[in-house]
Amino acid sequence: MRALRRSWALAGALKNLLKVSDEVRDALATNKPVVALESTIYTHGALGNDLDLEGIVRKTGGVPAVVGILDGVPTVGLLPNEVTQMVENSPKKASRRDIAFLVGNGMLGNKMNGGTTIAGTMILARLAGIRVFGTGGLGGVHRGGHNSFDISADLTELGRTRMAVVASGCKGFLDIPRTLEFLETQGVHVSTFADGRRTGNVDFPAFWARESGVKSPAVVQNEEQAAAMIYAQETLGIESAILFANPIPEEFSIPKSEMDAIIEQAVSEAAEQGVLGAENTPFILRRIRELTDGRSVPANKSLVQANVHRATKVAVAVSRAISGDLVASNQSIRGRSCSGKCSRQIIPEDTDHKKQHGEQADIIVAGSVAVDLSCDYVRSHGAGDPSPHLHTSNPAQISQSIGGVGRNVALAAHKVSGDMMVRLCTMVGDDIAGSTVLQSLESAGMDTSSVRRLDRKSSRTAQYVAVNDAEKSLVLAMADMDIFTANSFPAHWNSVVSTARPKLVVVDANWAETDIRSWVKAGKQSGARVVFEPVSTAKSARLFCPSKGHEKLGVFPKPSIDLATPNQYELAAMHAAAKANEYLEDPCWWEIIDAFGLMGARDRFIKLTSAAMTDTGIPQQIMQLLPYIPTLTVKVGSEGALLATILNKEDPRLIDPAQDPFILSRCFSDHPHVGGVYMRLFPSVEHVEDVVSVNGVGDTFLGVMVAGLARGGRVEDLVNVAQKGAVLTLRSSESVTALNTAVNLRTTANAMSSNRADNSTDEESDASLEHYESDGDSSSEDTAPPKRTTRPILEKDSDEEELERLVLGDSANFRQQLFKGDDAESHFGGFGAEGEQDVDSMEDLDDAQLFFLDAPPAASKQLVQGSKSSAPQKDSKNAPAWEDSDDERLTVSLASVPQLRKLRISEAEDVVNGIEYTNRLRQQYLRLNPLPGWAKASEQPPKKRRRRSSGATDDTSDSDSSESGASDGEDEVSALPLDKFLRDARSLKEGKTAKAKKLRPEVINIQRSRDMADSHKDPVTSLSFHPKYPVLLSSSTSSMLFLHHIAPTAHPTPNPLLTSAQIKQVPVRHAEFMDPSGDKIFFAGRRRFIHSWDLPSGLIQKTEKIQGHHLEQRTWERFKLSPCGRYLGLIASTRKGGGIINIINVNTMQWIAAARLDSRGGIADFAWWSNGNGMTILGRSGQVGEWSMASRRFLAIWTDEGSIGGTVMALGGRNGPVLLGTDRWVAIGSKSGVMNVYDRQKLVLPSSDDELVVEEHPEPERRFMQMTTPITLLTFSPDGQILAFGSKHKKDALRLAHLPSCTVYRNWPTEQTPLGRITSLAFGRKSDTLAVGNDGGKIRLWEIRS
Repeated sequence: MRALRRSWALAGALKNLLKVSDEVRDALATNKPVVALESTIYTHGALGNDLDLEGIVRKTGGVPAVVGILDGVPTVGLLPNEVTQMVENSPKKASRRDIAFLVGNGMLGNKMNGGTTIAGTMILARLAGIRVFGTGGLGGVHRGGHNSFDISADLTELGRTRMAVVASGCKGFLDIPRTLEFLETQGVHVSTFADGRRTGNVDFPAFWARESGVKSPAVVQNEEQAAAMIYAQETLGIESAILFANPIPEEFSIPKSEMDAIIEQAVSEAAEQGVLGAENTPFILRRIRELTDGRSVPANKSLVQANVHRATKVAVAVSRAISGDLVASNQSIRGRSCSGKCSRQIIPEDTDHKKQHGEQADIIVAGSVAVDLSCDYVRSHGAGDPSPHLHTSNPAQISQSIGGVGRNVALAAHKVSGDMMVRLCTMVGDDIAGSTVLQSLESAGMDTSSVRRLDRKSSRTAQYVAVNDAEKSLVLAMADMDIFTANSFPAHWNSVVSTARPKLVVVDANWAETDIRSWVKAGKQSGARVVFEPVSTAKSARLFCPSKGHEKLGVFPKPSIDLATPNQYELAAMHAAAKANEYLEDPCWWEIIDAFGLMGARDRFIKLTSAAMTDTGIPQQIMQLLPYIPTLTVKVGSEGALLATILNKEDPRLIDPAQDPFILSRCFSDHPHVGGVYMRLFPSVEHVEDVVSVNGVGDTFLGVMVAGLARGGRVEDLVNVAQKGAVLTLRSSESVTALNTAVNLRTTANAMSSNRADNSTDEESDASLEHYESDGDSSSEDTAPPKRTTRPILEKDSDEEELERLVLGDSANFRQQLFKGDDAESHFGGFGAEGEQDVDSMEDLDDAQLFFLDAPPAASKQLVQGSKSSAPQKDSKNAPAWEDSDDERLTVSLASVPQLRKLRISEAEDVVNGIEYTNRLRQQYLRLNPLPGWAKASEQPPKKRRRRSSGATDDTSDSDSSESGASDGEDEVSALPLDKFLRDARSLKEGKTAKAKKLRPEVINIQRSRDMADSHKDPVTSLSFHPKYPVLLSSSTSSMLFLHHIAPTAHPTPNPLLTSAQIKQVPVRHAEFMDPSGDKIFFAGRRRFIHSWDLPSGLIQKTEKIQGHHLEQRTWERFKLSPCGRYLGLIASTRKGGGIINIINVNTMQWIAAARLDSRGGIADFAWWSNGNGMTILGRSGQVGEWSMASRRFLAIWTDEGSIGGTVMALGGRNGPVLLGTDRWVAIGSKSGVMNVYDRQKLVLPSSDDELVVEEHPEPERRFMQMTTPITLLTFSPDGQILAFGSKHKKDALRLAHLPSCTVYRNWPTEQTPLGRITSLAFGRKSDTLAVGNDGGKIRLWEIRS
């Protein structure tokens, strides 16, 4: 009884027994078409598993929802593996009478499966909110049913549950006339699809036969008519169902006469053998299959698939009806039938003001039109504060004009476009303001055929009020634009665009989010380029709205938006929205970002823009939005306009010397489309002193630009022209400058593209934005690249040219010579040529081609450092016998000659003098042609006794030591080769094991240790200490792995580098040693594969796919190894059904299990138990699951108290619950900056059963609220006494907490502690060392003392 009470309490805590999958729930919430499917067709059917009904639904535009009872839980939206689980566990048939029995037993722990019949499916689907159900054939009244009362429960269910059921009638061996009579008694409407037949002569189908001899009570012509009936039924509140009979496809039907004879024989045999009740139907079906020689099986299969296809088309039509998009006889369906409040009105087609719009247009502008009121403050006596006073009246000059972003853009484009057609698509109300707007547009000569005038009283013409100060600068603006967000005509606008077939479609952000996507889709479908105008900071975020319910935004090379022109504040708002709504986490976005090759781009940003602009983050935000909007022109006020665009592989600007100063980056990866990024700052063309009005300045800028683009102009050629148009508007009282002042502007724009218009084909004019070319000359000086001041470059003499040829090769064999010396021991392996490279797909490369392992001798280090000195040492014994005095005056440009770019130390470097140039050529030659052994021996310095690193061994020979010495005689630690390091690993062990220390709370004794001499070029992404030896593994996105010996007292180099590895084109984001032996390293980047590095053998293996799960694993970067060394946990990329962690056997790299946590937003993080027998999983919504490897299921699920978006978690401490891996503490960080710490001993509730019972909503032991930005780093010390937590989003954001007191150490870190922006943390294996990596690539160490 105790178990019974616990189960009842658990059931009472559930808000709803019905489980609806996330996909179905989201589809219903966003009015996507959903089709219910019964599960008995899988559990008790005989049609096999190749029906692909779910695939049919998806291909037709719907969302499938398989209904069934899984483990006692009624579920709508079963996944394929869940259906398989049902089939394999002896499911029962579940009709109305069986549902409560199966679910009730499931609540008591007796979990059973049930395949729902038509009746059962209708009930559960109706509870979930589904309207349409597709199935095979209906049950009915059996022959002789008027005596036996053998009537299917399907019929009574149709009379009491509202659902549109699409089926091929009832089984042919049933009493069809009595079945129809029974349905009539139950109030069920029956219609048969005409399917091309005449309305008055349509039979109700008889399953295998298209005719039954019984006329259908009603006939429906198409899916739209069926949808209207469903809509009306729901709106009127009629709770009975509608049966739509769909005849079997004619090619699979069996003639009625033949089927009648077969059915009579089967029914007779059933009667003779006394087969009654539930066994009657299966018996008859089996005999029919035998008597038709199996023809009934493909017929049955075909009719089921046809019915599901038809049901999906009906569901699509219903969805359109609800959204107001279903139009019949020029009248759309009014209102919504949704249960919630619907703020948007679905307006009928306006027949009064409907005009012909069949004419083509070059530019369509979809945006707002409004009556503008401009209120300009007037200072008293012409002096004083230029700003108006608050909370009182102010003297002003108030003027009225017609404006609106869409209208302004269209008018500007119209005025400069000449004979091109510009069409404005907008809405006005049936009021005086609407009439004024129409008259204004017509008087300007604009096309008003697509201006809709709404006749509803609630639809007012939009109005805009601007309050300006005495200097005409905007102080405050108020806008009433509800007419654009409260009304929607997607079908009408789509018709306008498809008919007009424009070159460009401009969409402003005044529309509702769904309508913005509709406009974008319509533009793309018509083959037009789409331009987005953000309007304001608040409205600009609508483009990157939450993705649920909206079509996915396309990414380059197939973007949904081709161009946008925000100002710097709108850009920041768009970027914030894209980040908040996870657009910047899409794998397709990452592929483009990775192809940009922007590591260490800050210097280039400053060079192309300015330090202030870079610090503001403008170029960084542009780069992150470019994959979605490949061309961005950002208006930066008085500084002008900043243009950025993605160049494809064949873009001529990549090889044009005149454009080279504006090439921000070049793509050297194997991306098939990205060639580089073009960024250019256009200064303001004029500083305007006599500003009349600022209204419409940005709109004029865009209007002029799109007019030039429609004529085939290039964006970079049009920016200054558009700025000149904006200047004219600044001097005008109108929101768009007067027509007569724009004539010169139009002439300029036309001249820029005249040659292209004359010489280009239509196909060329429709090319993407980055391919605009112009053969015409531009008279604007601003379009020319800025001049570079350089010293004169002297010609090379014959000796220099010969030396250069020997080192770098000539043009014929340049590539061959360039990589001649790149072998497995080259320290420079990752620094490739800047020219074009032919790189194959990463998955197709051999591992040997991906890695460069090195243990660089000191000579190699000197080779790198030597480049910093421009002159050789005078006391060197190998001083040159003769020096050319002209070398100091000689200058050589390294950037202008592709073959010399490899000699640069940084990309910004260009000109060097002759001495430095000679030194670098010599170094390059020595690198490609190393000295032979006999030459090295003669150059060694005298042997010296020195203190060696603990990384060296006692048996290391003197010759080995001397060979790694520096050529200048200075002592340098020898970096042991990898095999030698492993062979002598015992030398890294400490002599004695220190006693376990006990730390005191509040104050910690922590001392700065020696930092790593080697630093990464990019942020340190992970740190991992070897489980046995004092060795630290570090990784970064610069594709480097470092292994350092932690020896702060080593001489002459503390913490020497043992070895390093470079992985071509793999920005490593996570790497760690495999416990408990540490003889393997696993590492991965944002790629579809992972590598394991076997240290004893040096063998590197790549795992590319998880068999059967590769589609859900688009990246391997989020992995963790179990402490037992047996498993690898990997967070899957998919979020379907919550989130998944795939578990892989480390030895075989084969999939063995998957842990799925039903958490909204997917999985945030997970941590293995200390014994490796399970893991704790954190969902983004705050759910925490305890998953066991033994039972392959969740032992418990609880909730993080007050969670606002979980981010990271960690386990630590000892003597915790045995059933949960003995970890005592669990720490959970969130987006709000709050971190909760729970004592797992208190988490587990006492229970007399063997079953684990945990507190579902536990109170944390302590809440840490020291951080104000999202927690991104959490780690416990191995002894469980310290918890380190921090955030990478803020500088010096790191804290240490003592356990078990749960107090934060107050004495560290201090304001002087050099942390930087922390990106990784790790404790040494004895908890006496803390390693901190930051975004500058530095690794700093601290020693923790007792």
